[in-house]
Amino acid sequence: MNAPHTNPLAPHSLQLLQDYLRMSASTVSETEALDAAIKAWIAQEKAGAEVLHGYQWKQLFLPDGTRVRMEYLERSYFARVVGDQLIYGGASVSPRAMTLTIAGDGRKAWRDLWLRLPGERDWVNAKRLRARATERVNTPPPSAADALTSAARAMGQALTAAVTLIEHVDHQTTTVLERRTPKDRRLTDLLEDID
Repeated sequence: MNAPHTNPLAPHSLQLLQDYLRMSASTVSETEALDAAIKAWIAQEKAGAEVLHGYQWKQLFLPDGTRVRMEYLERSYFARVVGDQLIYGGASVSPRAMTLTIAGDGRKAWRDLWLRLPGERDWVNAKRLRARATERVNTPPPSAADALTSAARAMGQALTAAVTLIEHVDHQTTTVLERRTPKDRRLTDLLEDID
């Protein structure tokens, strides 16, 4: 005799699936939906595990698709990271070779090249990006104690702000709303009693 089939799915997740299938009037069975979800998850995991291509420029990694620009004599020159190479003028070059080709000797690639990473809108100087990358590498991650101290400090500041706000509201509700003294009131300021 076969053992009874047990569903490894959490009851709450199974209920979400059943509710969705019912509300969407789907003709897909629970088993088919689970099968499709597992296949989609595996495909997503494999896609995320793919090797990232790009050009490694000392401590700065330029992902595939990064655009590189240099301004020289009021003209712009462009290169692009394709795969694992920096391509300028149809040839694979180093950033230094690009600056030498464009302007000759006496140029510093870190200073003269501007980068636009994939998905970014703005150009950033290579020297500035290198400084950020170096700072991230040289900054140790916060310890658990540091994280707790920061959280406690933030909570203390939030509580202080809340107490100040409560005191302000309390003061506003207990102060006299009428600023005019009785001798300075106009006759039109007085309301008649209506019985």
